[in-house]
Amino acid sequence: GVCWGERGGGRGTRGQGQVMASLGMMRRFVLLLCLSSLASAGHFKYGTLGWKHLGMNSVEFTLESAWATDYGPYMSQGTGGQVTVGDVIRIQGLGNPVLEFGDGESAIVKARVTSVDPSLMVWVGTSTVLHQYPSPRNVTSGEAWGAGFTGCCRSDGLLGGGGGS
Repeated sequence: GVCWGERGGGRGTRGQGQVMASLGMMRRFVLLLCLSSLASAGHFKYGTLGWKHLGMNSVEFTLESAWATDYGPYMSQGTGGQVTVGDVIRIQGLGNPVLEFGDGESAIVKARVTSVDPSLMVWVGTSTVLHQYPSPRNVTSGEAWGAGFTGCCRSDGLLGGGGGS
């Protein structure tokens, strides 16, 4: 998951430039590995979750994720029965994929389609979600809040324990 607390963090914070550049290269590498295994059953292909502290207890989350274009609920939300760039698609699956903020709250995610690759049968979308935390840190544990994107339906062969969970 992604954590935030009093120290701020996320993308673009001072002192993290080299780490963030390395993570950007790693994300592209993971993306290539994930896209190379698209012939599998699930409709989730990959996701990256970033965040930006907006001040006080407010955070802006940005989720970039990739999904199968031939998954029925996505096709039915697309323009003319197909997913196209510019469409806004509600992320769906058997496990109701949601952005969990770590404070007991969650959000259903809608993604604006930024690219479609018909040969790989995959679309990529970006979601931006704002969240107001009740405090800068979890008052029960004293730890930073942890957020994550959860759900089901991962394609077989994905890194990090793919195969339908």
